[in-house]
Amino acid sequence: MHRTLLTLSLLLSACFVQKLEDILANHDVSSDATSSGDPGTSTGHGSTTGADEPDTSTTTGGTTTSSTGGAEAGMDATTDATGDTTDATTSSTGPAPPVCGDGVVDPDETCDDMNDDPDDGCKRCTLDRLVFASSVRYQGFTLDGLFGADQRCRMLAALAKLPNFGTYRAWLSDSTTSAADRMIHSKGRYTLVNGLVVAADWDALVSGTLMTSINTTEDSEESPGSCVWTGTFANGLPAFGSSFCDDWSGKDGLQDGGNGSGDFIDGWGSFINHAPCGSECSLYCFEQP
Repeated sequence: MHRTLLTLSLLLSACFVQKLEDILANHDVSSDATSSGDPGTSTGHGSTTGADEPDTSTTTGGTTTSSTGGAEAGMDATTDATGDTTDATTSSTGPAPPVCGDGVVDPDETCDDMNDDPDDGCKRCTLDRLVFASSVRYQGFTLDGLFGADQRCRMLAALAKLPNFGTYRAWLSDSTTSAADRMIHSKGRYTLVNGLVVAADWDALVSGTLMTSINTTEDSEESPGSCVWTGTFANGLPAFGSSFCDDWSGKDGLQDGGNGSGDFIDGWGSFINHAPCGSECSLYCFEQP
């Protein structure tokens, strides 16, 4: 008898504990959904939305897509506080890329005048670059190499008070270096000091035909002669076949160097023949950024 009562008592206790746990569980779910202000609230139809909605993620071909908070599976989207859906891939916290034509001179631009008129000195956000034939003529073996030729161009540009006079380089190649490798390949125009356009850009400059021959000096005067030291074909590559006057620093004038002429437009006189290094010729000088 006592054993039966004890068993019955234990069964009743277990039922009571289970009932109590069910009551407490139902109470926690209800209170969490209604009192915390969390978006995961009951819809009254046996389901919830927002934070408590299950993540229905799927994996296909190694790519996982998910639908959480009501978003449709496979869509790359986010919902802001107003309920508007935006493409998550378009948002970025980095700086905006540079834009030619916005009026702001970005680091890779030298001008930005917000128009497409190249005649104002700014084309494709690049300033015109000046070109001249040196008013001074030099013997080929006295140029002191490419660096010495560049210094001569810069000195003449400075004396003529040209802008950026310290950037000029001679259109000159030697046995190891091409003029094309020494020059900035500008997107802008190349012009004479008097404003006449020599070429629309670098590609036009090395195409073989110029709009105007380079026959004007740094002082905007006519070039003193047709002989110009270049050692360079019209495409900017070295004109091999001579010693380049011992790379423009020989001890005498017995060697040869390539020369052109400012009297030509076709081939723009970059290379005509090889002349004795004792000859006196000008240099083509190009402004650099």
